[in-house]
Amino acid sequence: MHIGRHIVQELVLEYGEPTIERWDVPLTEDEFRNVERHRQRRRAHDVSLLILNAGDAAVIRKSGYPDGAYRIPSGGVHPEESFVDGALREAYEETGLSVGIEDYLLQVHASFTFGGDRAQWTTHVMLARPLGGGVEIQPHDHEEIEAARWMDFNDLVDRVSPLLEDSGLGGLRYRARIHRRLSELDERTGTNAAAS
Repeated sequence: MHIGRHIVQELVLEYGEPTIERWDVPLTEDEFRNVERHRQRRRAHDVSLLILNAGDAAVIRKSGYPDGAYRIPSGGVHPEESFVDGALREAYEETGLSVGIEDYLLQVHASFTFGGDRAQWTTHVMLARPLGGGVEIQPHDHEEIEAARWMDFNDLVDRVSPLLEDSGLGGLRYRARIHRRLSELDERTGTNAAAS
């Protein structure tokens, strides 16, 4: 909720116009209650990071994910930090990578639903690359992140996203849909050129 229009306008000026979409996303009851807990703490957003290195994407895994399931890193920006500082902190906590942000790829206005309840959420997806040649992944948030690694971006979309879609969890289906949508923005990410 604290990522207002003025912050988004600054991001657009610095990193370019994102593709803007609106999605309805059904969740399980537990997932929906978790979103509501975040919203009660005045957070209704996440920053997701497509961190690329030569056609590979940095991906993370949390406990409870299906075997082989990974997704791109994401997290919340704290009210006391800038959007960019929050994004860089999340990248470091979840992957151990120091990154530079290059593009504002996607802005998804999600309407998370359970039964007759609805909660609004915004995901800001940024393109980033490792800085200074450091590409070893080692998460620093061991409570939340079970594992992190590099994965061929096309494998993430074609092989891993179906595992997320079949998980029975709306949040993981949402992440798989983000992966697929990013694969369609390959002219901005260079994923097809890097993979060929």
